[in-house]
Amino acid sequence: MLQIKKMAARHVYLIRGASVANSPFFESEDDCKLFLQYVDRYLSSYMTVNMFQNNHDGWAMIVSTRSSDEIKKAYKNRREQSKKCKKKNKYTEVWRMLSDQVRILLSTYVKATNQKTGRKGGKVRCSYERFVFVSAEEAQAVHSQMEQQRHDQRQPRKRYRPAKKLHKIRKKLLRSSPYLSCAPFDVEEKMAEIGVRCLNLTALVNDVLRHLVKATLLHHFPT
Repeated sequence: MLQIKKMAARHVYLIRGASVANSPFFESEDDCKLFLQYVDRYLSSYMTVNMFQNNHDGWAMIVSTRSSDEIKKAYKNRREQSKKCKKKNKYTEVWRMLSDQVRILLSTYVKATNQKTGRKGGKVRCSYERFVFVSAEEAQAVHSQMEQQRHDQRQPRKRYRPAKKLHKIRKKLLRSSPYLSCAPFDVEEKMAEIGVRCLNLTALVNDVLRHLVKATLLHHFPT
């Protein structure tokens, strides 16, 4: 994978973020559900999520961005409905619109979870990372790896470990929860359960994926 800074319309990317101090980004199953609901609220008009992964200290998603017209229309509608947007800060570039939406998603999630736990301060380690795949085979391999990964949500480092009562998770729940262990989602069941419209976890058709990966790579690295 190759790291980039500016996402474009009608391309496929891997995006990921991490929490501060190597602490869990999702402290409970409800936190992960809330994050996915915010993903739907703030990103569904801008991109489709083809794979979501909750890892030990953050999150990762393979996403397909929508067309330029769709993104600009969604951005315009969002700003018209918002009472806090300042006209002079309006973006015109698609990559800024996409980055702004991810920023809003993360800040809203952190604010909501902080209010719930009484925690203060930031929870995001740094700006989220963006990557392009060098081949369709690499994209499929990363997709499979994300789908099969399992991890223990509890904080392994004692100096950062919060209260045991809050973070101790039974092994049975860990094995069965797609939110806390990256267990594969039952697409229809989970989409209906949390109402996430942009979550499309079915694998991309090979020809479509190959075209998207090639177009994305050539857009960012034309030589």
